[in-house]
Amino acid sequence: MRRAVLSFAAITIVASLAASQQRTLTLEECVRIAWGEQPQVAIAEKSWRLAEERLKSIRANLFPQISAGYQFRRYLSTRIGFQIGVGQVQVQEPVEFKETSLSVSQLIFDSFQTPLQIRQAKSQANASFHAYERNRADIALQVAQQYLEVLRARALVRLQERVLERARRLLEAAEAGYKAGTAAKLDVLRAQVQVRNAEVDLLAAKNQERIAMLALRNLMGVSDDFAFDITEPAEEPYEPPSLTECLAQALRQRPEVKEVEYQRESANIAKQLARINTLPIVNISGSYNRYPSTTRTTDKEWALNLIVSYPIFDGGRVKAELEQAKLQVEQADLNLKRTLDNIRLQVQQAYSNWQNAKERLSAAQEAVKEASETARLTEEAYKAGAVSLIDVINAQVALAQAETQEIQARYDLLRAVYAMRHAIGEINRYFAQTTNSKVRRKISGGASLLLSRKRQRMAIGE
Repeated sequence: MRRAVLSFAAITIVASLAASQQRTLTLEECVRIAWGEQPQVAIAEKSWRLAEERLKSIRANLFPQISAGYQFRRYLSTRIGFQIGVGQVQVQEPVEFKETSLSVSQLIFDSFQTPLQIRQAKSQANASFHAYERNRADIALQVAQQYLEVLRARALVRLQERVLERARRLLEAAEAGYKAGTAAKLDVLRAQVQVRNAEVDLLAAKNQERIAMLALRNLMGVSDDFAFDITEPAEEPYEPPSLTECLAQALRQRPEVKEVEYQRESANIAKQLARINTLPIVNISGSYNRYPSTTRTTDKEWALNLIVSYPIFDGGRVKAELEQAKLQVEQADLNLKRTLDNIRLQVQQAYSNWQNAKERLSAAQEAVKEASETARLTEEAYKAGAVSLIDVINAQVALAQAETQEIQARYDLLRAVYAMRHAIGEINRYFAQTTNSKVRRKISGGASLLLSRKRQRMAIGE
């Protein structure tokens, strides 16, 4: 009881620290946390481990099966007897049977069914492993995209704050001009409308940032009491190889390709097994039994079993299973073709998006420079009475649009980089390499902050 109370107190302290302390996570840390906490990845891992255990179970049939047993039976034996002066009577005698046995059996031959089943189970295990890798890659891409979406929303909040500051500065200039008699009251009203619109846009931008952060937390699979912030990713030059090389890399590295290839291999083996069932099946096995203590007359025995079976009539079951296996092979071939076509399309789209974002960013940066200078000169001209307030407002709107496009292009380029890494099948390796031992120690040190309510209850039970 005392231990449970202490455990509960410790967990309460951890929860309070998690609520009060806010950590700053990098993109690599967020991906690693998602790999450990996201149920989608955990389910895929369990499926892979289940397939591995199924393979071990089938492979065990190749080894000798050794078992020990003990039997005890007590029963009444009834027999008919004769007694002088009485005649026929029933006699009941208690009988006991005791036996200790040691048995060894070995499968020798079963028309190659067990070796084929082992190959099939191995193919299924390999397919499950690559499905697990596919889920990890998908989660890594989703976390990276949403991470950048939070940063984009945050950049737009900062932009709206600057827009609001410019609108207020313009309102001050309009009020000063109105007091000096150089501006009309209409200019003041128009400037006030700009301020109100900027305030509304700022509130909307802050809400979008909050929504984006909630989506990131959901993708990472963290509990509500885990407080954290994120930081801008380190800038690193990225230049993918040619489109032809990207396509070749994708076909070599994408886990989806290996997954469907192993699924097709499993379907081909299933067809071989179904074809075997249409032929005479030969099963040869041997056994040896030893009875160290027994009430029977035999203390050891061995046997060599030969069984030959052939389905004469089964209602068409074997033929239907063979046709089903053939259709599954054809389905696997079509699934492979569809997967390869989808991967080619994804690589081409990712490559095009990367090129487009790179070009748009360069153009948007130049547009921001020109729009910023135009807005500055227009504002100065308005103070001098050379232009109207409408000209200033139009210049500020154009500047805000240019800055918005620059922010969008900048984060679109980053998103395109991670989409490109995912498309060519290297995103898992990228995050595994960039997460060094220091990052892993930080994640390990913060693991207690990630205790969900279910894990906390488990810890109290311990």
